Amino acid sequence: MKLAGLAIGILLAAGPAWAADLKATLKKAEAGEAASQYQLAERYAEADGVDQDYQAALKWARQAADQGNAKAQYRMASILFLGVTGEARQPEALQLFRKSAEGLEKLAEEGDADARAKLGILCARGIGVEKDAERAAKLFNQAAEAGVVKAQVDLAGAYLLGNGVGRNTTTAGEWFTKAAEAGHGQAQVQLGMLCIQGTGREQDISQGMEWLGKASVHRNPEFSKQAKSLLNRLKESPPKPGPDMKALRMRAQKGELKAQFELAQRHEIGAGVSVNVAAVRQWLKAATVQGSAAAAHRLGGILMLGRAGKKEPALAASYWKLAAELGYGGAQVDYAVACAKGDGLEKNMPEAYYWALIARRSNTSEEQERNLRALQGVITSGLEPEEILSGLTRSRAWKAPTDEKAKLRWVKAHFGDASSQLELGKSLSESRPGEALKWLELAAAAKAKGASVAAKELAGTLSKQETNQVQAAVKAFKPLK
Repeated sequence: MKLAGLAIGILLAAGPAWAADLKATLKKAEAGEAASQYQLAERYAEADGVDQDYQAALKWARQAADQGNAKAQYRMASILFLGVTGEARQPEALQLFRKSAEGLEKLAEEGDADARAKLGILCARGIGVEKDAERAAKLFNQAAEAGVVKAQVDLAGAYLLGNGVGRNTTTAGEWFTKAAEAGHGQAQVQLGMLCIQGTGREQDISQGMEWLGKASVHRNPEFSKQAKSLLNRLKESPPKPGPDMKALRMRAQKGELKAQFELAQRHEIGAGVSVNVAAVRQWLKAATVQGSAAAAHRLGGILMLGRAGKKEPALAASYWKLAAELGYGGAQVDYAVACAKGDGLEKNMPEAYYWALIARRSNTSEEQERNLRALQGVITSGLEPEEILSGLTRSRAWKAPTDEKAKLRWVKAHFGDASSQLELGKSLSESRPGEALKWLELAAAAKAKGASVAAKELAGTLSKQETNQVQAAVKAFKPLK
């Protein structure tokens, strides 16, 4: 079942938790105090300590709105927009939303958390203000941090769907938890489903059912109805336990490649575990060390986009280079583009052309072929004829490692292991002398026995231009970490 489908209309927003006694608030409201009238409207609309009563909410909101209270204007507009007291009056509601926007802006600038929560809704919808999901999320965050419970729900929803913030189901769950513990029915429903489904956290069916049970007796009838409906459906079709995360971790810790890659994927999206970018990086690196080209390619992408913290383009390009050498087509394309654009390494069009040619041999789909042809066309337009010929010649000599020992040699060499660099250099000396010399030079710099002699012998067979290119590559090399 889709969590997004559980959310109620976004145009309802609640005010802060009320400390004032209801009778005292009612007395002030009856005496004409706009702030108390607004508070009553909020309490009746959100079933905050009282049974939900939209007629009473509309009555008090209208009185406060007539006195220019911007938050009351917003509340009145939301009631009219949804038609919860009768027929929906959307044109009138939209006009009132727009009228409230100016006052909410002023209050928000003054630090009014409740106003910020409501203004966030208008920003999310583009009503009365420019539509801006990022600003909406910031306003929700400010209000949520100040303790506005409905803002906590809206902020959680933004993280759940990735609206204005990076999608993070674990952070969404944290904010739903705060709001649920404060007694918000919608948050209790959402949190219950996150627990049952194991979204952004480890699955806990019993805890999820408890939260749905609490929501089922909420004073807000809509939340209560949602929770009861879900409980009935779950009774008819009980939720099934997901994979054993403890067992998966143990297999990953023991070095099982498949488990390491799966655990990284789960931590990336929050499937049965928390969203944890450090864990994603940890397990993808562990899988890479064991020779997984797919893990190296994925980790490179995460580092290039900054999804593991800050962007690390140089390290990303190095992971793509390793995955490309291991024969992973997607990495060959990405590394070719990185060379052409100079993302994480010095711009190198001949190298981009070389890898684009290799990638065309690894990718067979029509779409991939079209994209690579287009990329190749852009690259070759800036190359000299001899550079094109060199790329064609070099690409024909390239071969992906075919056995696990050869793959691990490439991996260890990229991680800076001198003996592997020496072995790799020797294995490539006939087919790819330029690449071989790079590894031999690196092994020699690390004092690997016999590397210096082998490097000197091979260097004597290359042209001055080729040896200069190798020296530049050696200087630019940084071991993976």
